[in-house]
Amino acid sequence: MKYWKQGFYAAYQEGAIEITEKYWKELLDGQSAGLIIVENEKGYPILKEYEPTLLELKARKIAELQAYDSSESVNSFSIGNVSGWLNKSTRVGLMNSISIERESRRSETTIWLDDAKLVLSIEKAIDMLQQIELYALACYHTTQGHIKAINQLETKEEIEAYNFKTGYPGKLSFWG
Repeated sequence: MKYWKQGFYAAYQEGAIEITEKYWKELLDGQSAGLIIVENEKGYPILKEYEPTLLELKARKIAELQAYDSSESVNSFSIGNVSGWLNKSTRVGLMNSISIERESRRSETTIWLDDAKLVLSIEKAIDMLQQIELYALACYHTTQGHIKAINQLETKEEIEAYNFKTGYPGKLSFWG
């Protein structure tokens, strides 16, 4: 951009438009508030709201989707009146430990869901972990489908209107 502020010690550029110090400060204040400085049709500097590109809008929508996918809206199940989530590494670790307990002929195992201690039969615990894994896989596929759909949208309006909270499986509920 080619603006020349009166009294500002800078080299004058051919074709630059002179602006007052007061207007220069207004432009800087606007810029600090998140606006951008652009030229109007006559080349005069003005403030304008930044309009994100379609790629930026898609990236923002996908970030919102990923936050939703990581939230309790998706990542939770209940056992009786206790709710929580077991991440992938915890599920795999529990399945390995419970398999070892089963091979050792134990009949019960303990699973901690946040600060709740749950004592379950080995078979019930394995079945529960398998169902949670299948649920997590279905949620993953739903999220990936939404990402693909968002990337195929072509307008700002389509991106803003896209509802990524659909298609997820119902949450699991187990009775202790």
